[in-house]
Amino acid sequence: MTGAPVPREFPAYVASTQQLVQDQALAELALPPARTNDWIVSVCVADGSAAAPRLLSPAGAIPTQYRLNSGLMMAVAVWPWEPSRGSSVTWDVGGAHAAVMNLVYRLGDISNAGLTPVVGIKEYGNVNSLPLMASTSFRNLYATVTVSANLTGLSWPSGVTPRAQQLGQFGMNQISLMTGDTPGAGGSPGAVQLDTTVPSAAVVLISVPGRSDGKPTWILGDPVGSVLGETTILEL
Repeated sequence: MTGAPVPREFPAYVASTQQLVQDQALAELALPPARTNDWIVSVCVADGSAAAPRLLSPAGAIPTQYRLNSGLMMAVAVWPWEPSRGSSVTWDVGGAHAAVMNLVYRLGDISNAGLTPVVGIKEYGNVNSLPLMASTSFRNLYATVTVSANLTGLSWPSGVTPRAQQLGQFGMNQISLMTGDTPGAGGSPGAVQLDTTVPSAAVVLISVPGRSDGKPTWILGDPVGSVLGETTILEL
């Protein structure tokens, strides 16, 4: 190619990898096949650790770290991939039980990266329904985190596409990490429905930046982006 592809307003999901680790100091997870300038989103959630997970590789990627009210430690890192960044991600989880997930998005705008990829966090207690916060511009990745012994699945609201999920072992009080994404237009897409009541849960909204072409976008099913005006014209 003679140049990089033109970024899109809504970067496209490509693939993901995920795993649970137990009683290991390091959690290394391979990346899906990636191309130069793909966005890598890596999420690590640890239970029973005194410190937030530390990103050991790739070098130069700086995670945003959080302590949730439930005691879970969470870290999120987003960076543009290139061959020198390697084919895997390594987190220092300090021997804690942890869930790790890597997602790849293509045709994003690497010049539009913010200081932190996390737009917001909402936490809930003793619930089976998790209202999602309002979406923002570009691609919105929602990550749902909980610790439960009997969670076996969830249902995303209309308009949110399920992506990677890593459920804990049934009968064990383990971390479950589940993700879904949607284009953003400023409204909440609805609520996530869990198949059991959990003592605590959190929803984290992560932005995957794209580049607007300056044209209005009609997002099917979005409470803000799908409202037609009197002079709206749709072209197919």
